[in-house]
Amino acid sequence: MISTGLFFAFGDLIAQTLFPHKIIEVETAENGDKIEKEAYTGYVPSRTFRALIYGSIFFAPISVMWHGKTLPKIKNPFIHLKQRTNMEQFSKSKKRLHFYDTVFRLGIDQLLFPAFIWIPLYNTVMVLLAQHDDPFAVVKNKLENNWWNVLKANWTVWPGFQLFNLYFIPVHLRIVCANIWATGWNAFLSFVHNTKGHGKGSGRRFEEMVDIEDEDQEITMIYD
Repeated sequence: MISTGLFFAFGDLIAQTLFPHKIIEVETAENGDKIEKEAYTGYVPSRTFRALIYGSIFFAPISVMWHGKTLPKIKNPFIHLKQRTNMEQFSKSKKRLHFYDTVFRLGIDQLLFPAFIWIPLYNTVMVLLAQHDDPFAVVKNKLENNWWNVLKANWTVWPGFQLFNLYFIPVHLRIVCANIWATGWNAFLSFVHNTKGHGKGSGRRFEEMVDIEDEDQEITMIYD
């Protein structure tokens, strides 16, 4: 719980460092003209603390129960019992059996948990910890904007690593390895969760609406 929470906090720290929130401050000159200046909101410790709480109290226990206790016990149902017994008697066929089981576990892990557990849970917990006035409306909005984009990103980052992790790494070390691999992913999650309209860019230019949890401070940023 401690290590997972620290990795989530570190990911948020990276996100805030690389992608700081930018706002437009409007000042009035002596001649009455409006002058716009860019300013950064700076580091937000409470945001990192929320990531720490999520990783420690919510993600870690569920991950242990799923990746450490449940997933290793799941076997490929397409291999019947007699065939499995025969394959377990020889080293080469036993390795092949382990690969078949690993691929099946990977399929369940990647098709079910990110879409229906991790992404909704992350957004729900982080919004509730932020104490929004209407948290469930905010959660609904964030999932409508980002659920599919985050899920697609998940499928580009995790399946290859998880195949290696489930096949080669002992069960008691898998969560540790996943936490190390997830450092960049945690930063990505933090960035997307705190960025309104992420992924709505136009190709050559990436447009996003930065959400600073204050509608008066929301601006559109355009990157070449």
